[in-house]
Amino acid sequence: MRLLEAIVDANHRALSGDEQAGLRPHEWADALPLVVLTCFDPRLHPLMPEVLGVREPDFIWLTNAGNVVTGPLSSTVRSLALACGMHDGKEIAVLGHTDCRFFQPVRFLLEGRLRSRGIHLGAAAARLDEFLGRLVNERTNVRTAVQHIRHSPLIPRAIPVHGLMVDIESGQLEWVVNGYDAQPAAELRQQPLPPPEAPLDPGFRISGDLPPIGTT
Repeated sequence: MRLLEAIVDANHRALSGDEQAGLRPHEWADALPLVVLTCFDPRLHPLMPEVLGVREPDFIWLTNAGNVVTGPLSSTVRSLALACGMHDGKEIAVLGHTDCRFFQPVRFLLEGRLRSRGIHLGAAAARLDEFLGRLVNERTNVRTAVQHIRHSPLIPRAIPVHGLMVDIESGQLEWVVNGYDAQPAAELRQQPLPPPEAPLDPGFRISGDLPPIGTT
């Protein structure tokens, strides 16, 4: 069993009532620290890092709106690369959560506009949710983020990139992408990060923020 597999297993056992469940960080020293990208939703604050069972010194936490990654060279990926390069992060996990309000504005705006015209969706609101959920939702967003990070030239191939969801109410973790399975042995060759003296992109920011509107 590997680090993230042990974390998910311990999480499920703890929620099922196993009082002995828990991660023993000293057994995973070679796989820590863990770098995690989550949404900045304040409801996650009391869940982290306890839901992962990782001590604060071994937990590098980056946040942005909706744990969105816009591309392989986005500012968020560059922050992840810095966390790995400067703070020796060994594995990356993109952790989405249920009821993420980042993916709900379209529905609220549309319902508000229709309501202002005297149109009430009623039971049809559920169908609207279902339709919009097919286009973009929390789970799809996690998969997309993992794909961007995995294909970034800034992230060494030897670093597994995982995708998970956490239930905002119960704290239960669920796999979306197992980074160990998605990492063929042929790709496990280390790729160095850019040298420190390399000039940075003028738009680079050391943060987990999304790039300004209008940038790519």
